[in-house]
This record gives sequence, C-alpha cells and structure tokens, in this order.
Amino acid sequence: MKCIYCGTEKDFNREHVVPQCLGTFEQCNPTIKKDDRLICKNCNSNIFSALETEFKEDAREGIDASMLRLTYSNSVRIKGQNVKMNCLSSEDAFFNEIFPFLKQENGKFVIDFQPQVKVRNYGGENGYQIFPLQSLRNIFEDAQKSKTKLDDFNKVKKRLKTTGENNIAIFATGDTKNDDQQLNETIKLLKEYGINYKERERKFNPLNKKTIEIDMTWTITPNTCRFLAKIAFNYLIYCAIEEKKVDMLYGKNFDKIKTFILGTKTIERKEIIVEISDDPITYHEKESGFRHVGHTIVFFQENGFIYSKITLLGRQVYKILLGEAVPTELFKESFGCGHLFNPFDNSIHPLTQSLNTTQSKSALKKSFGLYKRLQPKEGL
Repeated sequence: MKCIYCGTEKDFNREHVVPQCLGTFEQCNPTIKKDDRLICKNCNSNIFSALETEFKEDAREGIDASMLRLTYSNSVRIKGQNVKMNCLSSEDAFFNEIFPFLKQENGKFVIDFQPQVKVRNYGGENGYQIFPLQSLRNIFEDAQKSKTKLDDFNKVKKRLKTTGENNIAIFATGDTKNDDQQLNETIKLLKEYGINYKERERKFNPLNKKTIEIDMTWTITPNTCRFLAKIAFNYLIYCAIEEKKVDMLYGKNFDKIKTFILGTKTIERKEIIVEISDDPITYHEKESGFRHVGHTIVFFQENGFIYSKITLLGRQVYKILLGEAVPTELFKESFGCGHLFNPFDNSIHPLTQSLNTTQSKSALKKSFGLYKRLQPKEGL
C-alpha cells in the first residue's frame, strides 16, 4: 500500500475522519488507522495538522467549535486575520472583549459565561489567547502533583510572561459589584505563573443572555476549503475501507481533489467546492425546517461524478466534487452514504428518519460503506 494522497510507501500514520477539534465519538470514532497504510506521517502531521490549526483559529466553524468547547483544550487561540469577532454588550463596550463561550440548549447555541484570562497579541496584533480560569487552576494543581505535568505549567507560564502584564485582562464573575472573590482568586493564581497583575480599570455589569450579542464577519479561505475537502475525502476513504474497495480511490479520477487538499498545485476553489448554500442536507431537515447542530457528511453520484455535501455544526453546506464516477461498478442506485455526527452527546447516526435509534458498535460500523445510500423518503 502507499499513501493515498502523496504516494509515499513508508511512515504511515492514523487520521480521524472527523478531526478531534470537532468532537469525539464514543461508539465508533471513524479512523483511518496506521495499519491501513493509507495516509503517511508527512501528510498527516505536517500538511493536515497545519490546516486544522488554521481552521481552529481562523475559520468560522472552527471558532464555533472552540466556543462550544467540543474537545478539551487548555486555551482558545484566535488569530483574528480572517474572522473578525466581537461580543457586543448593550451595557458597556468594556465587556466587548469577553470571549463568548457557548452551550447547546434545545438545538440552539446560547451564551455560556466563563471566567477567563485574555492574553492579547497572539500571532499578530488582532490575535489573542483565552485561558478559562478553570484551566489555569487545573494546570497549576496538576503540576504540583505530577512532574510529568510540569511542562504544561511551564509552557503557559512562559506564554503569559512573554506577552507582558499590560496585555493581560481578567473577566471574572460575581453576584454583586463588591463581590471580588473570583477576581482576587484569579490575581493570586496569576502570581503562581509569575504575573503580578495590576488592575488599571474595573467595571461591573450584570450580564445575561439578552445583553450580549456575537458579531462575526468572515471569508471562506482556500485553506478552509482544503480542510473541508480533506474531511469529505477521508469519509469516502473510510467507507471504501469498510467495503474493502480502497483500490478504486487510487485512480486518476481522484487526482484533482488530492492535489487541491495537498496544495501542491493551484486549483481554483470553485473547481472543488462547487456550491456553498444554506440548504439543508437531510430529508428530515427539509421537512421540519429544523437544522441539526451536529456535523453531517454524505456522498452521492450525480451526472457521472461523485460529490460530497458537508456541514459542520449546522452552518453552511458545502458541495464538494470528489471525482469522476469510475469504474463502472460505482454506477449503482445504492451508491452513497451519509451520517450525522453529534458532538454534544458523542453519538453517530446513519441518516434515517429515526435519529434516536440506539445501535451497537458493530451495527454502527456496518452502516459505513460505498453502497449504503438511502432513498429521499428514508432520510438523505
């Protein structure tokens, strides 16, 4: 076997179909394994990791995932180059710099206030890094208990000291204007990290969900498109693994999307991302008018070509050209597959009308394949 992307025949690595920054899934976390010998270490660790980092820090859906804390991380990093975001407080502009953590309630995203330390000038004058107070506590306490955790503490300590005390701000919570217990605790904790925080200004605001809005503007960059195309193609690879038909993906009909993902040749975005819309993917969404807040990925045939549709967190839907539908054995009515990945309960659902059906791990794994397409009345 050789790397399905670049063709190398050595140093293979593991690759998650849905990147871990978008959540993890308990029953069956689709993964292209190292033993499959399909994705090399260079593609995975260098090219794909760089795309994921940029996605997390400077793409709309990536920042949404950070606000929702879909996977554990000590901090949130925002580059502020492509995505411009502010918290707009109706009470005082002082609070516009709060990083708006979110939570999912009844299929909607709502503000979830979290005490935090904001470190400015990350990766440029518009960038910043957010450390939730609880994360700073955990890092410090873990370092006292275990020498193996001391490196994490020292990295954060160096980051805070390097940025300078004037570029650090605290947003704490309290029940009243004079309730500064959490603020004082944070100042004391920062001293453990070598920061003598000097308060220059203090304001109190009884913030609630109605007094704050998120203003976000962004563009869809070429690297965001490469990242999305990589997820879609990895999903096709995984389904081909389950069908034991990976060999067909080495054909020249898939060279264009592989080249686009690797970035080794300039290919216009519209040649791969052929459509961007707000139209829902699933039959259930179209009928109910209710968008699922998870990640939906499907692939299908259309006019002799294989396409994927993907949406992350129920945001925009991207239609991606994967390649020409050859060999002819792909021309079957059942060709195609689709799943909903719910990062809030860590579940995966084949796209049927009943999304609440509990499946065993083995049954769920069998739902991935090249010939699992459902008719519109059933879900897709």
